[in-house]
Amino acid sequence: MTAEPVPELERLTRKFRPPLIAFFSRRVGSLAEAEDMTQEVFLRLANSHRDSEELSAAYIFRIAANLVTDRARRDGTRRNFAGMVKQDAGAGIDSLDPFRIVSARESIAVLWAAIQALPEPTQQIFILYRVENIPKQTIADNFGFHIRTIDKHILRALVFLARRMEQRT
Repeated sequence: MTAEPVPELERLTRKFRPPLIAFFSRRVGSLAEAEDMTQEVFLRLANSHRDSEELSAAYIFRIAANLVTDRARRDGTRRNFAGMVKQDAGAGIDSLDPFRIVSARESIAVLWAAIQALPEPTQQIFILYRVENIPKQTIADNFGFHIRTIDKHILRALVFLARRMEQRT
């Protein structure tokens, strides 16, 4: 029985996995994160198109150092963003403008009053189609109308509502 040749990446994994985990553990403080970062080193090695002669310990640990640097930058960016969010939240300023809220409520009230002023079949058809999202064909079948009649009712309602909303301003 002869020993099969060991693939290069597997050989590197056996040789460098323990030192890489120790390297990362000292820098990130979490064994799980160290395992993930070690795996990332081997993933980058697998994706690199270098010869086995070019894969030195210095090269492998340069990849590891770059991963630590990238992680520190990413964590710093996250901390800065979280700090900005906390600072904005602590300013006591409502992110929603009270004027916009009141204005929107008034617009909704005017729109609802305009919908209530529509003639009965037009109002029902408009609410079924635009609010309840019921297909036109279903509405036409329930009312016993042709689909073009449904389209006319919807168009009539939209024109009426647009005019009412324009009068408001």
